[in-house]
Amino acid sequence: MKLAFRTPAKINLGLFVLGKRDDGFHELETLFQMVSLYDEIELESREQDIALECDAPGIPTDGTNLAVRAAEMLRESVPAAAGRGCRIRLKKHIPAGAGLGGGSGNAAYVLWGLNRLWDLKLERSALHEFAARLGSDIPFFLSAPQAVGRGRGELLEPLEPSEKMHLVIIFPRLVVPTGEVYRGLNLELTTPPKTISILQKFFSRSDVAGLAAHLHNDLEPYVLQRFPVVKQARDALSALDAEGVLLSGSGSAVFGIFSSREQAEQAFTRLQATDWDVFVAETVSRFAEFLPEEMLDYP
Repeated sequence: MKLAFRTPAKINLGLFVLGKRDDGFHELETLFQMVSLYDEIELESREQDIALECDAPGIPTDGTNLAVRAAEMLRESVPAAAGRGCRIRLKKHIPAGAGLGGGSGNAAYVLWGLNRLWDLKLERSALHEFAARLGSDIPFFLSAPQAVGRGRGELLEPLEPSEKMHLVIIFPRLVVPTGEVYRGLNLELTTPPKTISILQKFFSRSDVAGLAAHLHNDLEPYVLQRFPVVKQARDALSALDAEGVLLSGSGSAVFGIFSSREQAEQAFTRLQATDWDVFVAETVSRFAEFLPEEMLDYP
């Protein structure tokens, strides 16, 4: 039996670092939003072992890959999955190490897909628990296409979708080390935490212009200073009249919000002469935009 589906990227419309936690992580508030830049996954049942095939060079296919770890976690933790195997075929379109959550989304939907493929009948809440053990932003991909994340990002408040936003995303072909960014963060200079509520207000009203004007990421100043090419990509989007521009997560991808699809495509065309990877996308409003019905209706 096979199951094929797409897995989306995410952007952070706001990211606020509230302080350091006792467990070594940082306390966050963030506004997650899925976007229509997708990887493709095919799951196939097989005997015993778990194998990953990927078309992108440099992507690990062993147990260090989050998708493989997700499958192994289910097999080790759920009695009904004991001894089950699968082949995971992954086609990458979301750049790795960009702050777009490509690997996290892969892992989340491998959990969801194997629940269906192996007929485990796990509720979404159980999948969330597995996802949180794998990584801080993986539960988001199982919650809703848009949500406020708190804690390490795993405590989620799903939101009703806003009006579609048209985006251009630039990956400047640089992997930014997340650990270095957090170590370089000056918490005394970060914005007071209540600012997330302003973003949420504009989002809930579908006030795209207001939202774009208030985009904020506490990690951005360090990344722009430390990695000049990221600042160049950000400046390029600003120069093309984006309504708002921001670093996604810890980078290195930056995105711009444009007032129409046409303007986004015009900006995309003008950026084709650069040495960067450039994508046109829009915000995703519901799971049905990228998951097949057989996954949506299960369990």
